Amino acid sequence: MTKRVDLSSTTDDKTYRRRILSWALYDWANHAYVTTTATTYFLPYFLALAAPSFLKAGMGEADEAAMALARDSASNIFAFVVAVALFTAAILAPVIGTYADLTDLRKRILIRMTIAGGILASSMFLLTDGMWIPALVLYFLTQVILNVALGLNSSLLPHTANPQDLNRASSLGYAMGYIGGGLLLAANTTIFFLADRLGIRSDLAVRIAFLSVGIWWIGFTIPYWLNVPEPKILSLGGKGGKVRLRDSFAQIAETVRNIRRYKELFKMLIAFWFYMEGVGAIILLATAYGAALGLEMEVLLATLLMTQFVAFPYAILFGRIPDPENKWRGASLAMLLWTAATLPLAGMYANMTGRVSVPYAFLILAADQITGIVLSLTIGRFLLAAVAKKIDTKRAVLLGLIIYIIIPIWGFFLATKAEFFMLGWLVGTVQGGTQALSRTIYAKLSPPSRSGEFFGLYGLSEKFAGILGPLLYASVGQVTHSPKSSILSIVVFLVIGIILLLRVDVDKGAKIAALEEKAIESSLVL
Repeated sequence: MTKRVDLSSTTDDKTYRRRILSWALYDWANHAYVTTTATTYFLPYFLALAAPSFLKAGMGEADEAAMALARDSASNIFAFVVAVALFTAAILAPVIGTYADLTDLRKRILIRMTIAGGILASSMFLLTDGMWIPALVLYFLTQVILNVALGLNSSLLPHTANPQDLNRASSLGYAMGYIGGGLLLAANTTIFFLADRLGIRSDLAVRIAFLSVGIWWIGFTIPYWLNVPEPKILSLGGKGGKVRLRDSFAQIAETVRNIRRYKELFKMLIAFWFYMEGVGAIILLATAYGAALGLEMEVLLATLLMTQFVAFPYAILFGRIPDPENKWRGASLAMLLWTAATLPLAGMYANMTGRVSVPYAFLILAADQITGIVLSLTIGRFLLAAVAKKIDTKRAVLLGLIIYIIIPIWGFFLATKAEFFMLGWLVGTVQGGTQALSRTIYAKLSPPSRSGEFFGLYGLSEKFAGILGPLLYASVGQVTHSPKSSILSIVVFLVIGIILLLRVDVDKGAKIAALEEKAIESSLVL
């Protein structure tokens, strides 16, 4: 059994705030890969590299129907590689996380993986015509490293923030991720759009974006390295022995044997797995879906960039809704409900008229949000004050998931560019908040001394949650060749996840985690 010492220490407020901010900056750092590479540029660039190889014999790139089928085949190959990468990360995450628990290397392992991931991410700069297989290899490796690193970072949350600050710290992390990733995406998108004026080809602009990602990822991890403490533990190594990889498997096996002791935690894992299948599929395949509908690259980039900046304030807003000390809970809830109710109505208008231009769509969004803010601060905060007091972390996640169901249903009926912008805005309102508060719930259900192991299992659930969604999307696409049918199929995961989350008793699970932590502390060997 791993034994813990000095997981928290008394610090002044300034040092504590700097520690929280440095921890949150890791999301700022790594989200550059998520936004620029994984979500925006890699898939279109990969399709350009791979599609010619998938053309049927005797057909050239000038044959539009043949080229469309080739792109579809390449897109499905990409979806399957995403699934395999996430499966690999899912297997590695709990093993590496448990190993980190048995040593004092949580942060050190994370830093090393970050350096490796950043170098590989920047290596995509070298990809040129015909190199679609090396492109898949680099994408596979960076996805595995990123997702294992994210689990290690989450495992440090309960060691970095006080229990009463978990919601706000976790939400800050996601918010920083969106704004940081959004800023780099904005810079790279500017270079892409101005490529001709800068005297470079568009493919070089994309490769420059790949290069910037690794530099950004490594560079903004430096505050983390300097300010986030490594939890000090007593382990097998600390007693003169060496921690071996097999010790990780032994610890995981012990946890599995005692699975009933952590019943609520594992119920949460299963619920999280299902609803993240839907959330993850929407995030990972948004670009593929838009491209399959025939939307121009400029529309996709602008929508994804907008979503990042929308997600920043809404992630913070989401984190404040369950906070009993926040006097603006009613206003926050009102703003969220207003957006969820009015944007689909605006989308219906755009769909029915077919005459809403992109600039007009932005005007509609601006007017909608300004009106929502005014009504939320003046009327909504009082009308929903009593309701907001009843919304704890779990209920806030449920609310976000209910709103999420609107997205694939709306996507099925989507017909205009204006709707795609509006849909991207709605995604931004719930994308960060649901994930941030889910991480908080899990942190409450996990003994801090075993956070590496349990967040490794959380990562396993999260990565498996990225397997079935893309697989279902790709499978439905292969059968129907209808991207609308593919996106609609995602609803089933969200509905099942909501049903399972309703069965999780967070208070009971938190008490079990606290008892486990006390048992570990009582057995400390100093």
